[in-house]
Amino acid sequence: MIYLRHLLILSLLISNNYLLAEESQKSCLNLIKQNQCLQAIEACKVEAENNDPKAQTALGMLLSGITHGDYRKNYKQSFFWVNQAAEQGYSKAQVVIAEMYMNGEVVPMNAKKAKVWYEKAAEQGNLDGVNGLARLYRYGTGVRKDYEKAFAYYQQAALDDHIRSQVGVGLSYRDAKGVNKNMVKAYAWLLIVSDKIDKQGMKAIQKEYELERDNLDKTIPNCKYLSRLEEASDIMTIGYAKKLLLDLKQRMSIKQINKAKKLAEEIKKERA
Repeated sequence: MIYLRHLLILSLLISNNYLLAEESQKSCLNLIKQNQCLQAIEACKVEAENNDPKAQTALGMLLSGITHGDYRKNYKQSFFWVNQAAEQGYSKAQVVIAEMYMNGEVVPMNAKKAKVWYEKAAEQGNLDGVNGLARLYRYGTGVRKDYEKAFAYYQQAALDDHIRSQVGVGLSYRDAKGVNKNMVKAYAWLLIVSDKIDKQGMKAIQKEYELERDNLDKTIPNCKYLSRLEEASDIMTIGYAKKLLLDLKQRMSIKQINKAKKLAEEIKKERA
């Protein structure tokens, strides 16, 4: 009897785990990864109505028109759902709202409102929020241009391994924006970013993306790339850092470059 009872409990556990796994596959975010866009919208809507901030953000992005085909573009609903998540304190949604205000497509451009949302995200430790503030101050968008503030924000996020901010630190040193010009430090920070993917790895990734782009069927909804936006952004930033390094090499001595390489290793060790 005990043995049978154990078998029954085990079978129930296996059955429940299977059902949970099956349900998980049908979840909003998983359906996006599987490129089941229309089903994803319906699943996200159900989860969003249950106040799931991740689903609310995903639904807002699906409806924003950035999905290939623009099959269900609805800016009003897009903003509504992302705003719901942002108001709940979900920092990723707060950054998305800020970017919406910066881009001026889903809602009218408003850099001052963008700043408010970047600040809310940054206060929670969201590094994209910190980077957003850095960009506002560097370019004087919606705020008075302040290179020193921009550099401080870039450095704050860079020390936490935020790739775009590390490039921002490098460019600040190169261009003497908010900090004294220092080509060695500029090279070191750009090298830290560049070294995240070697030359061969970069070529392989570019080939993969090009193949995916060339084979994209634009007659059907495509949304799976939404789950890879952060990865794609980082890869583009690393490629940009590599180009910046090539330019700096032309303007620096071998001694300076070697010094920069040593500094990059020291920075990595300090942050490890």
